[in-house]
Amino acid sequence: MSSVHHNYEKKKKRIRLNGIFYAIISSASFGFSPLFSIGLLAAGLSNFDVLSYRWGIAGIVLMIYAFAKKKTLRINSFDEGWKIFLLSVLRAITSVTLLIGYANISSGIASTINFMYPVIVALCMMFVFGEHKSWVDMLAIAAAIFGVYLLASGDSLIVENGNTKLGLTCSIISAFSFAAYYILMKRLKADKIEVVKFTTWIMLLSAVYFIICAFVLEGKLTMITGVKNWMYILGLGLWSTMISNFTGVKAVRRIGPTLTSILGALQPVTAVVLGILFLHEHLYTRSLIGIILILIAVTVVVMHQNNKK
Repeated sequence: MSSVHHNYEKKKKRIRLNGIFYAIISSASFGFSPLFSIGLLAAGLSNFDVLSYRWGIAGIVLMIYAFAKKKTLRINSFDEGWKIFLLSVLRAITSVTLLIGYANISSGIASTINFMYPVIVALCMMFVFGEHKSWVDMLAIAAAIFGVYLLASGDSLIVENGNTKLGLTCSIISAFSFAAYYILMKRLKADKIEVVKFTTWIMLLSAVYFIICAFVLEGKLTMITGVKNWMYILGLGLWSTMISNFTGVKAVRRIGPTLTSILGALQPVTAVVLGILFLHEHLYTRSLIGIILILIAVTVVVMHQNNKK
C-alpha cells in the first residue's frame, strides 16, 4: 500500500514539475515577442504586416495540428460564432496596441504594463460588476497604479524616435483590452468552447483583420524576403505565439491557472532582459521599482482571487 502511495506521490510531483516547466516556457517564449516584432519593424514592415504574419502562421500551424489530431473546427451555433468573433476583435486590439507600445517605448516596460491585466480584471469586477471590494485587492491596485506612474515618469521609458505618449497610451489600452478579453470569456462562458478550436479561430480571424487593414490602409501586404526576416517571422509566429499558447494550456492543466499566472511574470522579465541585451534599452532605479510593484500587485491579486474561489 505504501508503495502505491509512494508511486502516486512521485507521479503527482512529476506532473507538477512538468507543469512548472511548461509555464516557464510559455511565459519566457512570449517575452521574446518584442525582440522579434521590433526586428521586423526595423526591416520596414508595418504593424499590420507583422501581425498578419504572426497570427496567420500560428493559426495555420494550429489548424494543421487540429486536423492531424482529428479535432473539429466546426462552429456549432450562432451563439458560439459571435462569442469567438467578439473575443477575436478584443485579442486583435490587444495585439496592435501592444505592438505600437513596443515601437514607441521600452519594450520591457510595454510588456510589464500589459502584464497588469489581472489587476484591471479585479478592478472591473469590483467597480463594474459589483464584486465584493477587498482591501487586499485595493492595495494591490493602488500599488500597480503607482508602479505605472513610476514607469511613465522614468527615463527608462524613452526609446530613440519613439512617441512616448502614444506608446504609453497604447500599452495601457492593450492591458484594458486584454482584461476585457478575459472578463468576457468567463462571463460569456466562451472558455467552455474546445480549446484548440477556440484558439485556432481566434488566431485565424485576427490574421484576417490585419490582412484586411494592410490592404485597405496601406494598399498591400509586404512580402517577406531574407533569411533573417523569416527567422523573426517564424520566431514570432511559432515560438512566441504557437508554443507560448500551447505550453500555457498544458501548464494550466497540470498546475492550475493561479501558479501559471504567477510564473507568467517571467514574460515581462524576459522582455526587459532582452531589451537591455539586444535593443539597447535602459533600466533605471525608478522604473525597476515600478516593474517590481506591478509584478507584486499582479501576484497578490491572482493569489487572492484564487483563495476566494
